[in-house]
Amino acid sequence: MEKLKQLIAYVGKRKGSRKLKEEDFVNILSYQRNWLPPERAREVFHVSVELGLLEKKDEEYEPTFEVKGLIIPLDFIFQEGDLERYRVREDVFTRILDHICRATGRSRKDVLMEINSIKKEMRYVAVDVAALIYCKEHNIGCSQFYEEVEKKILS
Repeated sequence: MEKLKQLIAYVGKRKGSRKLKEEDFVNILSYQRNWLPPERAREVFHVSVELGLLEKKDEEYEPTFEVKGLIIPLDFIFQEGDLERYRVREDVFTRILDHICRATGRSRKDVLMEINSIKKEMRYVAVDVAALIYCKEHNIGCSQFYEEVEKKILS
């Protein structure tokens, strides 16, 4: 999270204030530095808020950490690949559930009830695996989730 903190400090330094807005990220990262497209600069701002690095105070946001002692290297640059590390990903089960709902057109509640019934019937099966079983029983392609579910179970 160090690089994201450095970026927030960098934006604050360029603006000349601890009080930041979404527009400051867009202006500095997209138009002044040309590091990210505007939509990615907005995403950096939102990810910073979600991770608790920026906190809303009145109409602006302030860093939740001390920026004074933070060292920003002279060759500091922030790229799209850096953003990927901080993006908050939904849990694999949530993504499988959304996938099932899109594929079947059924409500989350109905699908969840059926997945829970599979889980109860099989007793010692993780909910993620029960969701994959649901997919197989309903001929819904779900191979894109196998590796991630396996890692989750084995960890």
